[in-house]
Amino acid sequence: MVNLNGLSIPMIMGDWKLIIETLEEKLAKNTSVNLDDVSEDEAAEICEEMDKLEVLLVYLKKEFEKEYGSINL
Repeated sequence: MVNLNGLSIPMIMGDWKLIIETLEEKLAKNTSVNLDDVSEDEAAEICEEMDKLEVLLVYLKKEFEKEYGSINL
């Protein structure tokens, strides 16, 4: 994976916060799914998506805090 060294897409702080909050909501929605109630394939897709969302959120939050400070403004 390429190291981008920061938030290289020029957007205002509020737009970045909105993206991060939306991804957090999607992760929470996936987390609330009872994996026993879905097929094995669906469960695998949900778990894979959750892993990707977690990695992306960690990266975005870290870069956001370097650029703008605390995300909890």
